[in-house]
Amino acid sequence: MTKTHKTAGALALLALVATVSPVQAQEQFTEQPSQAQAVKSAAGYDVVVGGVKRATIQVSDPAYALRTSASKGGELAAVITDFDGTKGSALLTVDRSGRSRQVATGEITSAQFSGKGALAHLSKGEVHVDGKPVGHVAGRAPEIIGWTSDGGGLLVVQHPDVQNDSAYVETLSRFDLATGATTKLIASDDENLYRNFKVVDIKGERHVSFVKANEIYRCSAPNALGLATETGRVTKLIGETNNHYRSAVWNEDGTKVAYELMGCVTDKKNGPEQLDAVHGVYVRDLAAKTDRKVVTGLSFNYLLSSINGDEVTIGSAANGYLKTTGSTKAAQLDAAAAPAGEVTTQARLNRAEYIHQLWDTRNEFNGNSSCGPTSAVIDLVTYQLPNQYGVQVSQPFSHFSKWGLYITDQFTNRGTTFNRTMTDWAGQGAWKGAHGWITGLYCGGTHPCASWAGETDFLAKNGAAVMQGNFTPAQVRAYLDQGKFVIMSGRWGNTAGHLSVVIGYLDNGKFYVHDTYGAGTDGSYDGANQVYDWSYINPAQMWAA
Repeated sequence: MTKTHKTAGALALLALVATVSPVQAQEQFTEQPSQAQAVKSAAGYDVVVGGVKRATIQVSDPAYALRTSASKGGELAAVITDFDGTKGSALLTVDRSGRSRQVATGEITSAQFSGKGALAHLSKGEVHVDGKPVGHVAGRAPEIIGWTSDGGGLLVVQHPDVQNDSAYVETLSRFDLATGATTKLIASDDENLYRNFKVVDIKGERHVSFVKANEIYRCSAPNALGLATETGRVTKLIGETNNHYRSAVWNEDGTKVAYELMGCVTDKKNGPEQLDAVHGVYVRDLAAKTDRKVVTGLSFNYLLSSINGDEVTIGSAANGYLKTTGSTKAAQLDAAAAPAGEVTTQARLNRAEYIHQLWDTRNEFNGNSSCGPTSAVIDLVTYQLPNQYGVQVSQPFSHFSKWGLYITDQFTNRGTTFNRTMTDWAGQGAWKGAHGWITGLYCGGTHPCASWAGETDFLAKNGAAVMQGNFTPAQVRAYLDQGKFVIMSGRWGNTAGHLSVVIGYLDNGKFYVHDTYGAGTDGSYDGANQVYDWSYINPAQMWAA
């Protein structure tokens, strides 16, 4: 059944580095390297190096951005065009005079300069150095995050190529340029999950920072902030918490770390307000053992970028960058996220019922890992599931959830009885319905996660004409124009595997989303009709139905 509608008209990577003597390493790095950023402007995206605009490059779709990095001293900037959060279509270099040169075309996931000016990039897993192929890195969308200090290898992040949310699991490896061999340095497994690997040079020595957890989803305790040598030896593991680190960046002397912290729902009876005091961006002083909040709340337009002393930079290519040392409110930033002078038009918004995976399901059900089932039910209700199947819910206030039992309870539709069972996030119960059908222990550990095949099967068995794939923004808009919704599995601000439903779009490249985990994917109650950048969603798999 066609859905009714109404019509009304990349974070730049930053390596924090310090001087390295010839005794310590073969490559030299300046104390304050040139920072390359892409910032949206009226004409496209400006390539900015060291605060100076060099060129303006257009994108083929308003949802795309650029990904940038710079050589030592900023002589050249590497620019990946039409970057969708995972890959782009071409690699360019831009010199100080703004002259550009095309280096490669194809599915470019990353590009990094060595200290001596060599440029390495990855395209469909193939490693190239100065345009010459030197080997292959396995996995889904592998990424170069930097060179080793001896110049003989690349630090790369690999992802398993699987059909469930563990596609977001990261492993840090070294790619040897002489032999083409890839050696795992810090590997994720069933008990240890690593995310958010970043190169940082501390006191003249190359390090890699990371976030460590023990499950793929947010709120899988414990979480900790880590620092390791370039050989994978962990030198620091701090800040263990039952909450969720979205990302972290370290300063160049290793004394401070900035991090985004998302509160986790531990007891539904306490309501979503329990998260308000936790959400934010903080700076930890390791010597003083103190934490200072510099942003209150979590933004989905301004993500953590870098730290310099006590000053933290947050932002994105689409929304620009700003610095803060305190008293910044994420909600105010998001309310004013549209660039000055930009006029946007609501191009399409399809009618959709909203369901929250935590606050619109049974009181005794812990829905932390039920974003996939909830997204599927949002897609189907009032259309393929025309009849209400509701439950009275106590939190965050007493209300009747018209569709909540489809997520947790057995029902029969179109000849199939959805009676498979699965525990909830807390390991309790034997829940049926969409949760039991779609989730399982597919990602290792003890918490359920969504099977992408299960998502497709549930939609199809309930009568949806479903298309599964990795669509472009233009294809997503085309499906929305047909009256469909598009479920997306993505990073959603680096929360790792999460699914929600895209229900419409604006003409500036942003999308209307029913976020099943709340506004900004932060556990808050109201997640209906959120407006997100494509780069915030960073999708890896989609379902149009």
